[in-house]
This record gives sequence, C-alpha cells and structure tokens, in this order.
Amino acid sequence: MHELAAAQDVLRAVLETAEKEGARRITTITLKVGRAYAVEQLQDLIAIVAGGTIAEGARLDMEAVPGSAIQVASIEIE
Repeated sequence: MHELAAAQDVLRAVLETAEKEGARRITTITLKVGRAYAVEQLQDLIAIVAGGTIAEGARLDMEAVPGSAIQVASIEIE
C-alpha cells in the first residue's frame, strides 16, 4: 500500500503550497510519477484523500518517468 502513503504525502505537499499562496481552490495537480507506482491506483487514491479539502475535484495530470520517485511538477489554484 505504498501508493496510499504516497497519495497522502502528495496531497500534504500540494495543500501546504496552496495555503502559502492563499488559494481558495486547487484546480489542477501535475505530477511526475516513477514507473514503480501504479499510476491509476495512485490517481484514485489522491482523489479519495483530497475529499473535503480545497483539492477536492482537482484535475490530476500524471506523467510516467523513470525511477521510483513522485514529484509535484505544478499546481493550478484559484
């Protein structure tokens, strides 16, 4: 279940960044995801853990990259 921990970590980082920017809502999250992760499962889990936050309903764009890391490439906020 390392995808669940990764989803929680991604959401935590995205929310911290959005808070610093004074965001009311996160509309898009763009990630670079290492091939070690099950991208579809990770996408579903991020959507679940984002429920009830300003990231709820955000579009998730993911690019598969070599390696085993996940990087938040960008977020779009309102």
